[in-house]
Amino acid sequence: MIKTHYLQPLVIVAGLAFSATALAGSWTVVPETSSVAFVGTQQGTKFNGRFQTYTATIDLDAADPTKGSIVGTVQLDSVNTRDHDRDASLLDKDWFNAKEFPQAKFESQKIEKAADGSYVANGQLTMKGATKPVAMKFTLTGSGATAKFAGTMTINRFDFNVGEGWNDTSWVAQDVSVDVKLDLKQ
Repeated sequence: MIKTHYLQPLVIVAGLAFSATALAGSWTVVPETSSVAFVGTQQGTKFNGRFQTYTATIDLDAADPTKGSIVGTVQLDSVNTRDHDRDASLLDKDWFNAKEFPQAKFESQKIEKAADGSYVANGQLTMKGATKPVAMKFTLTGSGATAKFAGTMTINRFDFNVGEGWNDTSWVAQDVSVDVKLDLKQ
């Protein structure tokens, strides 16, 4: 006869195993409900922007995130800050130089689980001809064939020569926060 106090740990272990594998595999972005946005600061005032055109490939096993990978690309000419003059300036050579470098691309090299249950994807960001290491903290939640990805990273624009000649950080801040919110399906 099986005693019920032995069953409870087995049920918990089985449930944890199922939830870890439930988020395993390759994910496709649902673009209609997803976004790649950023927050910059100009003259001490924050402004929001987003990229209208982007792709992402996420392959992650929550049970072993070290085997996962994340690749995300944005089309820089799809920038939208709801300010036509600012958007046009961002495409110029001093800023994104979108004619010569039309994309920015993040590629993870190592994904680790953080102590708080979130993940950190350490990788390389290529933008405006420069490739530098960056880290993106993210969560992946969901069940079945759908999930939500929420990631953030801070980019030092000086590392990528974005805003050449605009080195006065009281005019344009050095750091830009990037927020990635993706609805995913398998």
